[in-house]
Amino acid sequence: MDLNVEVKLTPEKAVIIGDTAVIADVHLGLENFMIEKGVAIPRMQIVEVVKSLRKVVEKYEIDRLVVAGDLKHEFGRNLPYEWEDVELFLKSFEDVELEIVRGNHDNYLATILAKHGLELEEEVEVHGWTIVHGHKECEKSRVIMGHEHPVVRIRFRGATYSYPCYLLIERPRKIVVLPAFSPLVPGSDVITAEGFLSPILKNVKDSDVTVYAVEEEVVCLGRLRDLKSAFS
Repeated sequence: MDLNVEVKLTPEKAVIIGDTAVIADVHLGLENFMIEKGVAIPRMQIVEVVKSLRKVVEKYEIDRLVVAGDLKHEFGRNLPYEWEDVELFLKSFEDVELEIVRGNHDNYLATILAKHGLELEEEVEVHGWTIVHGHKECEKSRVIMGHEHPVVRIRFRGATYSYPCYLLIERPRKIVVLPAFSPLVPGSDVITAEGFLSPILKNVKDSDVTVYAVEEEVVCLGRLRDLKSAFS
């Protein structure tokens, strides 16, 4: 277990640790869910997800890929798009070691994974970091998680600028919160939110959270406490 391996926050919304990439909240099949709700949107997410993630694998010379939960979207069953999109996702990354962590949306994902010889993991260890989704408590001292879908929305001169973001927490333990990898998930504004969803973050103070916005590069925006003071 090497605790000295650098954790890189990338503009591709993936954390890189050595030869491992970690992403979260892909929400494949979201279009099928929306169609069932009466909202017609084109089925495009799987193509963009695979294309973006292939770039991550090649750019950072990735040998291991960890999905930190919510690979699929629907809670109660496997929708047709989900089944097809998950299988295409798995086939697109057969050249890397692929590990899938259970998220709160992944209740029936194990059925699909089993056909490809994969298990749905509760947590995964990567160079001293514990990878979980974040919907359940985790007592480990170094955690990388998803679940929150953090974005930062800044209103300036009548316009609103929205950016996916990473959250870095140093106290009371080290935690990295990933932005949603899905291009269709709108995200939750960390500036206006009253608190976090995850029980892992229940004792975290705004003064201990550093926000890193994702655009063409990763930009440190400062402490969440100060952002709330400036833009709330």
